[in-house]
Amino acid sequence: MPLLLGAAVLLVVYLTFSSARYVIHNYQLHQQEQQVRNDLARLQKDNQQLTAVRDYLKSDEYVEDVARRTLGLVKPGETLVIVSGTTPVASTPTPGNLVQRTPEPAWWKSLFGPGGAPVPTPTP
Repeated sequence: MPLLLGAAVLLVVYLTFSSARYVIHNYQLHQQEQQVRNDLARLQKDNQQLTAVRDYLKSDEYVEDVARRTLGLVKPGETLVIVSGTTPVASTPTPGNLVQRTPEPAWWKSLFGPGGAPVPTPTP
């Protein structure tokens, strides 16, 4: 009888241990799945923004903007006006005015993201 009771206790301990391992593993898998879903959503958002940037860079509006701003071209009948100003003086960094740099976002986000040039929303 004591041998049978000992075997039953060992069986219950083994089943409890294996069940606990299964529950912990299942929890870890759910955490990893949620992380992958978050990464996928972020990557899809980045993909949509990059697609919008690509479409904007292919547009006539962008070509005209580059021609006007960078190359100084004008359409027939328009007059080019150049406004000159003073050149700002760069300050020499001293220990009191040093600023710690923060990581910069992706180059296309700084150019075409919020606060930059407007990004057209993709149409289906």
